[in-house]
Amino acid sequence: MKLTLAVVFISVFALCFAAGQNSPSQDQQINNGPVAEYVSDSNCALGWSTRVPGAMTVRYGTEPSKMTQTKEAVESNDGRNHHVRLDGLTPNTRYYFRVINTAGEAVSGVGTFQTVAAGESPIKSKAIIPQ
Repeated sequence: MKLTLAVVFISVFALCFAAGQNSPSQDQQINNGPVAEYVSDSNCALGWSTRVPGAMTVRYGTEPSKMTQTKEAVESNDGRNHHVRLDGLTPNTRYYFRVINTAGEAVSGVGTFQTVAAGESPIKSKAIIPQ
Protein backbone atom coordinates (compact mmCIF):
# COMPACT_ATOMS: atom_id res chain seq x y z
CA MET A 1 0.00 0.00 0.00
CA LYS A 2 2.79 2.45 0.91
CA LEU A 3 4.66 1.57 -2.26
CA THR A 4 1.55 2.21 -4.38
CA LEU A 5 1.00 5.56 -2.68
CA ALA A 6 4.64 6.52 -3.26
CA VAL A 7 4.44 5.60 -6.95
CA VAL A 8 1.24 7.64 -7.37
CA PHE A 9 2.80 10.62 -5.59
CA ILE A 10 5.95 10.51 -7.72
CA SER A 11 3.89 10.15 -10.93
CA VAL A 12 1.72 13.15 -10.07
CA PHE A 13 4.79 15.19 -9.10
CA ALA A 14 6.52 14.30 -12.39
CA LEU A 15 3.43 15.25 -14.43
CA CYS A 16 3.11 18.59 -12.64
CA PHE A 17 6.82 19.30 -13.14
CA ALA A 18 6.63 18.43 -16.84
CA ALA A 19 3.54 20.58 -17.34
CA GLY A 20 5.31 23.51 -15.73
CA GLN A 21 8.26 23.15 -18.08
CA ASN A 22 6.08 23.68 -21.15
CA SER A 23 4.48 26.94 -20.06
CA PRO A 24 6.03 30.38 -20.42
CA SER A 25 7.59 31.80 -17.27
CA GLN A 26 5.43 33.91 -14.99
CA ASP A 27 7.56 36.94 -15.90
CA GLN A 28 6.51 36.61 -19.55
CA GLN A 29 2.84 36.60 -18.65
CA ILE A 30 0.68 39.62 -19.35
CA ASN A 31 -0.36 41.46 -16.21
CA ASN A 32 -2.58 44.10 -17.87
CA GLY A 33 -4.58 43.61 -21.07
CA PRO A 34 -4.51 42.95 -23.90
CA VAL A 35 -6.94 45.76 -24.63
CA ALA A 36 -8.36 46.92 -27.97
CA GLU A 37 -7.53 50.60 -27.46
CA TYR A 38 -8.82 51.84 -30.83
CA VAL A 39 -10.94 50.09 -33.46
CA SER A 40 -11.88 51.61 -36.82
CA ASP A 41 -13.24 50.13 -40.04
CA SER A 42 -9.74 49.16 -41.24
CA ASN A 43 -7.40 48.99 -38.24
CA CYS A 44 -7.14 48.20 -34.56
CA ALA A 45 -4.60 49.22 -31.89
CA LEU A 46 -3.96 46.65 -29.15
CA GLY A 47 -1.99 47.25 -25.94
CA TRP A 48 -0.81 45.19 -22.93
CA SER A 49 1.78 45.14 -20.14
CA THR A 50 4.18 42.47 -18.89
CA ARG A 51 6.28 42.19 -15.72
CA VAL A 52 9.58 42.14 -17.61
CA PRO A 53 10.71 43.45 -21.00
CA GLY A 54 10.55 41.13 -23.98
CA ALA A 55 9.63 41.07 -27.65
CA MET A 56 6.04 40.06 -28.37
CA THR A 57 4.01 39.34 -31.49
CA VAL A 58 0.27 39.17 -32.16
CA ARG A 59 -1.24 36.38 -34.23
CA TYR A 60 -4.65 37.24 -35.63
CA GLY A 61 -7.30 36.23 -38.12
CA THR A 62 -11.04 35.98 -38.70
CA GLU A 63 -11.33 32.51 -37.17
CA PRO A 64 -9.89 31.44 -33.79
CA SER A 65 -8.48 28.28 -35.37
CA LYS A 66 -6.87 30.18 -38.27
CA MET A 67 -4.91 33.08 -36.77
CA THR A 68 -2.29 33.06 -39.53
CA GLN A 69 -1.44 36.76 -39.77
CA THR A 70 1.23 38.21 -37.47
CA LYS A 71 2.41 41.64 -36.40
CA GLU A 72 5.34 42.41 -34.10
CA ALA A 73 4.55 44.67 -31.15
CA VAL A 74 6.43 47.88 -30.35
CA GLU A 75 7.81 48.09 -26.81
CA SER A 76 7.80 51.18 -24.61
CA ASN A 77 11.12 52.60 -23.36
CA ASP A 78 11.13 50.24 -20.37
CA GLY A 79 10.06 47.31 -22.57
CA ARG A 80 7.10 46.32 -20.39
CA ASN A 81 4.29 48.06 -22.26
CA HIS A 82 3.53 46.72 -25.72
CA HIS A 83 1.46 48.08 -28.60
CA VAL A 84 0.58 46.80 -32.03
CA ARG A 85 -1.48 48.33 -34.81
CA LEU A 86 -3.23 45.90 -37.12
CA ASP A 87 -3.86 47.52 -40.51
CA GLY A 88 -5.69 46.44 -43.65
CA LEU A 89 -8.66 44.96 -41.77
CA THR A 90 -12.09 44.44 -43.34
CA PRO A 91 -14.99 46.62 -42.10
CA ASN A 92 -17.66 45.09 -39.87
CA THR A 93 -15.65 41.89 -39.34
CA ARG A 94 -14.86 39.97 -36.16
CA TYR A 95 -11.16 39.23 -35.58
CA TYR A 96 -9.47 36.94 -33.09
CA PHE A 97 -5.98 37.46 -31.70
CA ARG A 98 -3.43 35.98 -29.31
CA VAL A 99 -0.16 37.43 -27.96
CA ILE A 100 2.90 35.19 -28.30
CA ASN A 101 6.50 35.51 -27.11
CA THR A 102 9.69 35.01 -29.15
CA ALA A 103 9.59 31.27 -28.45
CA GLY A 104 6.16 31.09 -30.10
CA GLU A 105 4.42 30.38 -26.78
CA ALA A 106 1.03 31.93 -26.10
CA VAL A 107 1.16 34.47 -23.28
CA SER A 108 -2.51 35.45 -23.55
CA GLY A 109 -5.79 33.80 -24.16
CA VAL A 110 -7.64 34.32 -27.42
CA GLY A 111 -9.09 37.84 -27.58
CA THR A 112 -11.56 39.28 -30.02
CA PHE A 113 -12.70 42.60 -31.46
CA GLN A 114 -14.96 43.66 -34.32
CA THR A 115 -14.15 46.42 -36.78
CA VAL A 116 -16.84 49.05 -37.24
CA ALA A 117 -18.86 49.37 -40.46
CA ALA A 118 -17.27 51.35 -43.30
CA GLY A 119 -17.43 55.07 -42.61
CA GLU A 120 -18.54 54.74 -38.97
CA SER A 121 -16.70 56.55 -36.20
CA PRO A 122 -13.87 54.58 -34.56
CA ILE A 123 -14.28 53.18 -31.06
CA LYS A 124 -11.77 54.41 -28.49
CA SER A 125 -11.37 52.43 -25.27
CA LYS A 126 -11.14 54.12 -21.89
CA ALA A 127 -8.64 51.42 -20.91
CA ILE A 128 -5.35 52.56 -22.43
CA ILE A 129 -1.90 51.07 -21.82
CA PRO A 130 0.69 53.86 -21.39
CA GLN A 131 3.23 54.37 -24.16
